[in-house]
Amino acid sequence: MLRIQSGGAIPTPRPTGRRSRKPGVDRKPRQAYSAKQLERLEAEFKVDKYLSVSKRLELSQALNLTETQIKTWFQNRRTKWKKQMAARMRLAQRQGLLPPHLYPALPPIPPILGPYYPLTPHTHAHIVPPPPLLTPMSPPDPPFSSAHDPPTA
Repeated sequence: MLRIQSGGAIPTPRPTGRRSRKPGVDRKPRQAYSAKQLERLEAEFKVDKYLSVSKRLELSQALNLTETQIKTWFQNRRTKWKKQMAARMRLAQRQGLLPPHLYPALPPIPPILGPYYPLTPHTHAHIVPPPPLLTPMSPPDPPFSSAHDPPTA
């Protein structure tokens, strides 16, 4: 990748952890959604996080987008939503609104200064494991019926 500055082209380092693409493989440019499209997509996402095939087709036609674009937008939006929910859960834990043993696997939020975050790093020393699960009950016996009993002689 080259970045143009007043002195000419300067190579910039590649981001670490990314795979490079095969040379000569062209991709479609990134889709820029209009405000109208985003408004409709967000409204649909509020109603349902997952689309049916028929709803995806309907949105595709109404918004002049491909079904793949609609599908990809919903996948990305669900990922964003899950991250937001995890951050809200961690914040609620820190504020004492949720017992920590209910969600012990949530990774800590990076410490930032603010009214809701402690100045010391968050530790998990106070987390008490949840009580053990009860053993499952055996299924109930079928109701008594003499219809299947062998005839007695």
